[in-house]
Amino acid sequence: MMTVDTDTCAFLLRAATDQIAASLDRPSQTDDIASVIHWVRSRSAKAAADLRGQLATRYPDIGWTGEEDVPNDPNAAYWVYDPIDGAYHFLQGLPLWSSSLALVIGGRCVFGIVYDPTSNELFVAQEGQGVTLNGERVTTRNKTDLKGAVLGSAVPPIAQVGPEEHAEALRLLERVTGQVFVVRQMASASLQLAYVAAGRLDGYFEVGHDIPDWLAGALLVKEAAGVVTDLSGNGFGWSSDGLLAASPDIHAQLLKVAASAAHVPSA
Repeated sequence: MMTVDTDTCAFLLRAATDQIAASLDRPSQTDDIASVIHWVRSRSAKAAADLRGQLATRYPDIGWTGEEDVPNDPNAAYWVYDPIDGAYHFLQGLPLWSSSLALVIGGRCVFGIVYDPTSNELFVAQEGQGVTLNGERVTTRNKTDLKGAVLGSAVPPIAQVGPEEHAEALRLLERVTGQVFVVRQMASASLQLAYVAAGRLDGYFEVGHDIPDWLAGALLVKEAAGVVTDLSGNGFGWSSDGLLAASPDIHAQLLKVAASAAHVPSA
């Protein structure tokens, strides 16, 4: 079994993220969206190249898969890194953005880190070893009543995903909102998943196929005694259509709500 030094990986991710957070050359408020996207991609590429080099020196047998890529060899060992999850928060000067790093072996995420530089919170999970937040064990909240659930979600920008996926997200949000206490779109996806693992949120759901954004956070939830599937209840993986992560009782109830939303005709 391939092993890595979790403390070293956490140190490297923290250093890379803190360097991004300290960037002084961020786009101005007058820059157009194309310029902003170019800056994010350029800054992310630099951070990825730096971290890839650091990890390759220490773990030469572990490959690398870019944030936007799907691995060619499902049996390989590789890193998946998202330098700026919640880029719009970061660029607007808001907190609650994060970086994540996942190690996938044989198609299964076995190690994941989510780091919030604003709050200096580091969430770490290893397969079969639970989850820690800044070194302290955490677990999902054992809530059973969906009506009292506090959930997280995200509605993607229509300019990014197109009208069809945007409408799907709104349909699901409408259905879920009517069945729970409240839904918050409060942070990056990986950080909201970390909040589920730590019991701060009771669940998280999202449409789409942003698997690289979800890998590390999904492992956090699983290792914190939660359940993670796609929106149809199938096992989470590279082919997943959407994401649903929650404590067991809440997850089972949310699956029924998601199924009802899937059968609502689009306007």
